[in-house]
Amino acid sequence: MRLAAKLVLLFLVALLLIVGIFSYLTIQQNRQLAIAEHEKRASDIAATLQPSIQRAIAENKAAEIQQLMSQSAQLISQTRIRWVEFDSAQGNRPSVPRELIVTRRVTTICQPDPTGREFLYTYVPVEVGPDSDRHAGIEIASPNDDANDRIQRSLVSSLVALFCVATLSGLVILVGGFLMVGKPLNQLIEKVHDVGHGDFGQPVQVHSNDELGRLGIAINEMCDQLSQQRSKLQAESATRLATLEQLRHAERLHTVGRLAAGVAHEIGTPLSVVSGRAELIASGQLSDDESKESARTIQAEANRISTIVRQLLDFGRQSTPDRSPQNITELIQSTVNLMKPLLIKQTTKLNAQLPSQAILCNVDAGQIQQVITNLILNAAQSTDEDGQVTITASQVDATRPEDSADVAQKYCQVQIQDNGAGISDEDLQRIFEPFFTTKDVGQGTGLGLSISHGIVQEHGGWIDVQSERGSGSNFSIYLPMVQENDLENV
Repeated sequence: MRLAAKLVLLFLVALLLIVGIFSYLTIQQNRQLAIAEHEKRASDIAATLQPSIQRAIAENKAAEIQQLMSQSAQLISQTRIRWVEFDSAQGNRPSVPRELIVTRRVTTICQPDPTGREFLYTYVPVEVGPDSDRHAGIEIASPNDDANDRIQRSLVSSLVALFCVATLSGLVILVGGFLMVGKPLNQLIEKVHDVGHGDFGQPVQVHSNDELGRLGIAINEMCDQLSQQRSKLQAESATRLATLEQLRHAERLHTVGRLAAGVAHEIGTPLSVVSGRAELIASGQLSDDESKESARTIQAEANRISTIVRQLLDFGRQSTPDRSPQNITELIQSTVNLMKPLLIKQTTKLNAQLPSQAILCNVDAGQIQQVITNLILNAAQSTDEDGQVTITASQVDATRPEDSADVAQKYCQVQIQDNGAGISDEDLQRIFEPFFTTKDVGQGTGLGLSISHGIVQEHGGWIDVQSERGSGSNFSIYLPMVQENDLENV
């Protein structure tokens, strides 16, 4: 409706301009017509009086000329007839300023009299004599009331016509604009809003052969294309996510393989205890109390073996990502317990310096454990004999590197520091690239850090690396902490 109102307003302005120009031209035409009629009438009167005036001039009877003017004025209603001398300073001087009169032809001038009433003054020059330098003529004046009445009637007619045409045209444009423009345009606007909210289903119904109809067809075609593209993107995204999850699981299994040697060594000790105790019981040389004690020892070592195997299976099991508030310190401690046997075999010391209070983050426990495991294994591989890897956890106020202007928020910072060879500046720029590795062939896939980086980013965090060649490396994981209002729901 706003567009229709604008069209009506534009039409009315144009119509008002046209009527105004027409009225102005009509008024000017009426004025010229009134002047022409008065001039013709005055010329006829002057032509009738001129022979008598010239005879009186020839006989030098000036009084007779004035008497002739008075008699003629009495015969013609609402007309004043005077004998004027154009150059006279007083007496028979013209009623209008001398400079407005052309003495050698008929001149008509419109001017108000002293009372304010508008008169038409026509001056018809009359030859006084061939040798005379006097300029005289007949002044014929009459009110301009007919012309003013005509102009007033013309204005009233124009205004009435303008009102009627404007009203009728406004109604036609409003109704036609609503049906032909407003309603289809509202449908197009609603459809655009639906597209903005992701609804491409219902096509817009604009049944017209004009530009709006073609626009509606174009929008429907665009929606069909967007719907197809969205379906294609969803399918590709699902495939990408599935592939990414498979890569993560493959990397996890690769890590499980690397852990197997340490786990085997860790299981070997309790198995030897179990075997020795079982042989003693089978020999029958133990008393009842000693047999019971050996049985309890066997049970304890079996539970220890079961715990180690369960931790390894939990780490390697492929599962659907499931985020929930997790205590990061417990998650780190569980990972350290799983990693220690392997690092002991490699003569690398693993230290965990964890706070006593819980640090809660909304994470997928398996994915974050995979990140920590990858970083610990990388740290251990970068060290020589008697290497040292330290893992810490704390609460910090930080801002994302790309949003340094934002307000700092609370993050859990997990630092994994080693005293190994460090990373060169050139390699430091590429460590998170997929398939980039500095290890020997067969020692790594080049996906560990890339997958870890992606997992942390998906959790709303980031990984910061500080390293110097020959001075070790420090990997810092930042994970958003659970907000206080979310803690109430945990």
